[in-house]
Amino acid sequence: MLPRVVLARETTALPSGPPLVVGDGQGTQVWAMGILVTVKVTAADTGGSYSVFEDFIPPEAGPVPHTHTREDETIFVLEGKLRAWLGGKQYDVKVGDFVHMPRGVQHYFKNVSDEPTRMLLTYTPGGFEQWFLDIGKVATPCSKISPQITEADIKKAVAQARKYGVQFEKL
Repeated sequence: MLPRVVLARETTALPSGPPLVVGDGQGTQVWAMGILVTVKVTAADTGGSYSVFEDFIPPEAGPVPHTHTREDETIFVLEGKLRAWLGGKQYDVKVGDFVHMPRGVQHYFKNVSDEPTRMLLTYTPGGFEQWFLDIGKVATPCSKISPQITEADIKKAVAQARKYGVQFEKL
């Protein structure tokens, strides 16, 4: 007997929110730990399903090693390049590359080039975008230089991240 193949399945999912179009340059912008984050779609916009934002990562910027316990994270590089570490392995990531960082797997990335990197980033389910809004400093229009990161900024970021189930390897 051949195995049963399911090509499609019915779903009883609730609507995830109204249709939404967010234009280029639109969205809430904050500087969070040296990265310019433009929140495009929040969990509230998608019924909690996911969130999307665009990151502008200056040279030498990037998060410290960390592990999400509640959501999967993905990045898609639009401009520039990154060095990413995922589950203990190093990857050089360039324009057009997609990286999936499952919950429970330590990861981080850094812009190791002389040029800024721009990428789309998602969290599934949504909600972690609020961390960036909680700790971020409002960006001025066309801002491409990060404000200085202070010890108080780091302490606030760590305390807030723990509320969202993020674990840090080191700081």
